[in-house]
Amino acid sequence: MPYHFKLETILGLRRNLEEQAQLRLAAEQRIMVNHIRMLDDLRKDREIMINELEKRKRKKMSGAIFSLYMDGVISQDWRIQVHHNTIKAQEQVVEQARQELFEAVKQRKIMEKVKENDFLRYRREELRQEQIENDEQAVLRFKV
Repeated sequence: MPYHFKLETILGLRRNLEEQAQLRLAAEQRIMVNHIRMLDDLRKDREIMINELEKRKRKKMSGAIFSLYMDGVISQDWRIQVHHNTIKAQEQVVEQARQELFEAVKQRKIMEKVKENDFLRYRREELRQEQIENDEQAVLRFKV
């Protein structure tokens, strides 16, 4: 009689949940990397704006244009701060996804350990049954 684990469907479910958690973590990490790249781009754009402002300040510049540049720099600072906050929030989402993956791995390992123990019990019982059969054959053969 071949071995059959009664809780195989639950083990399969645990494996699927672990895989889904891995995919979710990877997706959230990708999102965070994209946000970090966007933040770097915003900082570079701000630096370019400031450099342009410095070049323009060396020449004659009206107050309205200076004000426009300053508004642009302030606006860029605001975007950088918003994106920085977004990254912090995304870090929390990534950490939550990491914890979910950790829990899914733990649950799968528990089920695999249960399966392993169940298989060992099955093998012990199978060996015990073989020993009983061998003893009966020996008794029948030698009529002890």
